[in-house]
Amino acid sequence: MRLLIVSTLILLFCQSFVYGAKKLCRPKARAAPNLELNGIDATFTRKTVRKPMQKVYFWPSLTERERQILRDAFYQIGRRTCIKFEEQEYKPWFHADRWISDQPYVLIRKSKKYAAYSDNAVEGLVDRTILYIAEGAFQMTSHNHSRGAVMDQLVRFMGMKKEMYRPDAASYIQPIAPVPLIRQPTFQPAQLMWPFDPESVTIPLWARDKYRLTQYCPARNDVDIGAGQRVGLLTK
Repeated sequence: MRLLIVSTLILLFCQSFVYGAKKLCRPKARAAPNLELNGIDATFTRKTVRKPMQKVYFWPSLTERERQILRDAFYQIGRRTCIKFEEQEYKPWFHADRWISDQPYVLIRKSKKYAAYSDNAVEGLVDRTILYIAEGAFQMTSHNHSRGAVMDQLVRFMGMKKEMYRPDAASYIQPIAPVPLIRQPTFQPAQLMWPFDPESVTIPLWARDKYRLTQYCPARNDVDIGAGQRVGLLTK
């Protein structure tokens, strides 16, 4: 009887210890803060600034084919913009090079859940970012399609918004079939200075089947919708 009482007390003590213990978890990934307002005259007080030169580490789980698609996407972006992605030899988190205070970097991983999603603080430091590229982008039917899908996520990480969701997009392109609804992104005035581009790499492959251009976009044809992502190139 005494043994049974002692065993019961020990069991109750262990349960209370387990329930009272605080679970240790890594902090959740945080996306870049969304800017408020959406107009040419809007005043933006909060923003995330990306440097045009980005040092990049590839997560070890990326295959050689996936790395090649990323390198090709870096090259195509660098050809037409001032943005440069500079690949670095991967080093574990405890390596001294990962702790140089004045050297920001991007750590690229693939994800089944996220696309162009970034955690803006790695190891508690600003400008050290994990960028999640959707795994599906590497599994397209052709290399060009995969490159285009990866380029779309890279330029959106750098600050570009999807062309179809510009405030003035409805004047140039209209849906002819049900399309996914997303939260309206916020555009800065500088991003609206250029004309609407139906060939933008940010326009997805399926858009050609669900949208048609209006009379106010006479310089392009319906078959040009999403051409940038389809061939994996930035438009001139």
